[in-house]
Amino acid sequence: MQFALTNAMMSQVANVAVPAASSGESAGPPAMGPEITAADKSEDLFAFTANHVTLKKGERMVIPVAEFTVKYQDVFTLDVLFIPPPDVMQNIAGRQQSELARLMAAPKVIHKTRLHNKSSYPFTTAPALVLLGDRLLAQGMMTYTAIGADCDLEITTAVDIKVVKSEKETARIPNAMRWQNYDYARVDLAGNLSLSNYRNQPVALEVTRPVLGNVTAADHQGVIEKTNVFENADLRHGQYPYWWG
Repeated sequence: MQFALTNAMMSQVANVAVPAASSGESAGPPAMGPEITAADKSEDLFAFTANHVTLKKGERMVIPVAEFTVKYQDVFTLDVLFIPPPDVMQNIAGRQQSELARLMAAPKVIHKTRLHNKSSYPFTTAPALVLLGDRLLAQGMMTYTAIGADCDLEITTAVDIKVVKSEKETARIPNAMRWQNYDYARVDLAGNLSLSNYRNQPVALEVTRPVLGNVTAADHQGVIEKTNVFENADLRHGQYPYWWG
């Protein structure tokens, strides 16, 4: 499984091509290319300069750009999405409704590593390979990270942290609001998220729970933020399900 995953990700990056050795010659270690001599920022572009590069037709090479040590933090995130409203749900096929119900009923905690870029170079957008010693941990996509900024690189699903979500109706007020000659009822809901950590160490957990409606209270140091659903790009093109658009 690890090798299959590696091959799938490596198809997105440049390969190292080593010319075949002629008869009687022993193939030595592949050359890693010329050394990077400079790195400069021009307007919004950051370019590395490599001098004296010569390649024959059909040859390829990979060049080590930079190597540095950065601080990181293990972060566990939980995004608990909401189900579509009834007028949207009726336009979704039965199989898709079942899949949505399954996903909403079993939210997963995602283990990520948060990298703090305190180096002299920005992180570029590219596939990233995460290793612990000589063992493969994960493969993900590194997003562009400016100098001094942070980025999150997904590791895997945290199967040792169990999530239970429950909601119940606490009140229903008929004709609570009238708008454009239509009467609307008000429904009050109370929700609860229970998390059980079965790991042998405590974790830093970030929970995000968007809802359709007005949130009136949040306990356990929860923060309520009201967003513009018409212009918030995260709601239209972020990690939300396809039906949201």
